[in-house]
Amino acid sequence: MNKLQELLEKRAEKVQNQRQLLDSAKAEDRNLTPDEVTVFDRLDAEIEALDGEIDAERAKNEREEKVSAREKELNASLTKPFRPALDHVQAPKLDDGGFKSLGEFIDAVRFGDKKGRLMDRTADRKTGGYEVPAAFKSQFMPSFRNDWSMGTGSEGGYAVPELWQTDVRMLDPEASVVRPRAFVIPAGDIPDTTVNMPVLNQGTNGVYGGVTVTWTSEGTAKPDTSASLQELQLTPQEVSATTVLTNKLIRNWPAANSFISNLMRQATASAEDIAFLSGNGTGKPSGILGSAGALNVNRATANQITFADVSKLRAGLYSESLSTAVWVANQSIIPQLVSIQDVNGRYIFLRGDVTQHIPDTLYGIPIIFSGRTPALGTKGDLVLADFSKYLIKDGSGPFIDASPHVLFQQDKTMIRVMWNVDGKPWVTAPLTLEDGVTKVSPFVVLDVPSA
Repeated sequence: MNKLQELLEKRAEKVQNQRQLLDSAKAEDRNLTPDEVTVFDRLDAEIEALDGEIDAERAKNEREEKVSAREKELNASLTKPFRPALDHVQAPKLDDGGFKSLGEFIDAVRFGDKKGRLMDRTADRKTGGYEVPAAFKSQFMPSFRNDWSMGTGSEGGYAVPELWQTDVRMLDPEASVVRPRAFVIPAGDIPDTTVNMPVLNQGTNGVYGGVTVTWTSEGTAKPDTSASLQELQLTPQEVSATTVLTNKLIRNWPAANSFISNLMRQATASAEDIAFLSGNGTGKPSGILGSAGALNVNRATANQITFADVSKLRAGLYSESLSTAVWVANQSIIPQLVSIQDVNGRYIFLRGDVTQHIPDTLYGIPIIFSGRTPALGTKGDLVLADFSKYLIKDGSGPFIDASPHVLFQQDKTMIRVMWNVDGKPWVTAPLTLEDGVTKVSPFVVLDVPSA
């Protein structure tokens, strides 16, 4: 345990001792006795002394981190000569609002900030919550490098310094399925405004959306054809995540920093995934499972997945989506998948190797197992999807607010994080190929048996 953590724990213990003195007097409906006042004042003096030591230790650590960071930028020890490369470009420093970490920012939102740093933060017009500084946003929201994203803003996450690590351990939930593979439209200057995306009305009009090519001889009339365009609207919807923390944990903000950010970021990633996969579009994104653009394939037998079912799903995938498509499967179907063989007796599910970054595959296509899709036997327990054809529109946020009122007597605080996002499939109907018969889609869903 480092010295700063030891000092913080000593301080927390003394604050807790003060609380016990006050609670004991309150329970007996009396004032503090003279002896208790003496103990309380002694603890107060010790806490103030510790505050000075903590500030000094933090300053020392900050100086060390600053020099270490500069050494890394130089990519060499300071004892060695350095000549900057002509093409060296330093990444822009993200705004931290003057806060050392996300934990300190939350502490200021909850207990106030004598330095006045919150005065510069934009408050959400609906909730009054404070906008999270850019340097800490990725600790709340899932952040991915996305080859299909519009814009070239700052990418990647904010590395939590070792100083702020905590001993709190938790199981990490599954990674996001949709966002890292989707077409993401950034918030922009007017983050929550509706965005109209042009969509070629293909569907029954064929892959060329109403354009007909005809061989004509010289002097004959040329066919009158036209493409049909529709507009797809995306309006970021407000969504919020809440959690309850003890005030003791919030005051010990260096330890709380990574715990809070991990917990909230994982929860927001899960909520987005569920909406992008199966949302009904009412006050939330429209998922692919119920979309008009998905191609539904009826399985042969209830509660079963067969080689014929998998083959039909593969046949229904738009061929141009093959290189970017993935299977998304509920974990409950694994026992059936591992036993499926083709007509020559070969298993079509192959296990990958995580250590070599080789994914599990089904029919030669990477497969992701998730608990965010329907269970075995239900429509959507197995999906073949090209998420690059799914649109995500990010809006404003995240904003954070802290309320002590609901749990005041328990010395706890409710933390709420709010952000805005919308999502919709980019295709409005399955496509008809040039043969005029075959239907395909970037989203192919295994359905229940036909009636």
